[in-house]
Amino acid sequence: MTRFFIDTLPREGRVALNSEEKRHLASLRMREGDRVVLCDGHSLEAVCRLTDGGEAEILEFRASRNEPTIRVHLYPSVAKGERFEWMLQKATELGVTSVTPVLSERCVAAAPSAEKAERFRRIIKSAAEQSGRGILPELRNPLAFNDVMTVAEGKKLFCYEEETEKSLKSALTRESGLINGVSLLTGPEGGYSPYEATEAVKNGWESVSLGGCILRCETAPIAVLSVIRYLEMSG
Repeated sequence: MTRFFIDTLPREGRVALNSEEKRHLASLRMREGDRVVLCDGHSLEAVCRLTDGGEAEILEFRASRNEPTIRVHLYPSVAKGERFEWMLQKATELGVTSVTPVLSERCVAAAPSAEKAERFRRIIKSAAEQSGRGILPELRNPLAFNDVMTVAEGKKLFCYEEETEKSLKSALTRESGLINGVSLLTGPEGGYSPYEATEAVKNGWESVSLGGCILRCETAPIAVLSVIRYLEMSG
């Protein structure tokens, strides 16, 4: 079913849809009697029936059944042009919880403007709706590399092309099974500087390898998220 994220989701009654949502429904040729899912962006959702007058009648209120159990906070270095937008879209589809753009030494792109950040949020929202997410991933304010060192949540993994010993799989598992929360730091086009690699390890980030091939900056986060989803699904 088509889904929308809305600011306020009542537990019963009817919900008035805004003009953007009505236009979307019209483009999908949806009409009175069709069903949609409305989400509050925090894992609660309602199955609704479209009524006349641009409203949706709530039929069932429930917790989302689609969210991954491993919360992933992504810290990707800022990249140029459409690369970063593509990464945001695919990371959302793969279950990311939050994204914090990082300004590292070798970034060739500047921090996103307020206008660009708003475009990023629209991309995330559209991808979350299309992929059936129960939460709306948060796009956080950009941070300098040094500031990231002390704000990350869960187990902290530093994806480093010079790492040769520690695998991603071994970092994500423990005796009792998979970890339940992780922060991922992925680098820019030119990779991390030696100073950044040293600082990450000094501040408790665990250096992990993504294999022998050097991945593009927009590919690395997607590769890691795909591995996490695979490990989660395979138990």
